Amino acid sequence: MGDEKRVKDIMSPIAEYTLVGKEASLKDALDLLGENYRKITANDPGAYHKTLLVTGASGEIVGKLSMYDLIRGLVPEPVKEPAHSRAYYALLSSRTLEVADEVGEVQERFKWLHTSFADLVAQETRKKVGDVMSPVHPLVEETDTINKAVYIMFKEKIRQPLVVRSGKIVGVVNVMDVFNELLDIAVGAEG
Repeated sequence: MGDEKRVKDIMSPIAEYTLVGKEASLKDALDLLGENYRKITANDPGAYHKTLLVTGASGEIVGKLSMYDLIRGLVPEPVKEPAHSRAYYALLSSRTLEVADEVGEVQERFKWLHTSFADLVAQETRKKVGDVMSPVHPLVEETDTINKAVYIMFKEKIRQPLVVRSGKIVGVVNVMDVFNELLDIAVGAEG
């Protein structure tokens, strides 16, 4: 077991990732991701990722911005407020005017569902990257086993835990890194 691969053996180095500032707009981030995506689809030599690493004012990595984060960021903020339960509305149903007010508020919060996607994108891409990014935690150590990385991914519902060496972020383990290792082992075992 001494020759078992570790996180450092399968991770993607941090230098492969494009950085974006926390204060940048989602439009700026989309431009960067679009550039990476064009390079990936054109088989441009080099390593490009569909996730950006987000930096704070002093240049430290404070988060990640994935395609999922960007799409989730298109949902207007008022909609993200907790909704009332059906039981709450049932309780109010005997009070027609109060229910009408509540329905009006709900309709207002969800009117964006009836706008064009282009209008939604134009409005919501003005948000800051820092408003929709995923935080950097949890982290795995580069000397951790791949099993631990898989556990962290599962337990914390995180697809790309960041990898640290002596407290400094040095890489990312993503689902494809683990999947490639899985294929290597499974296919190698058949041969």
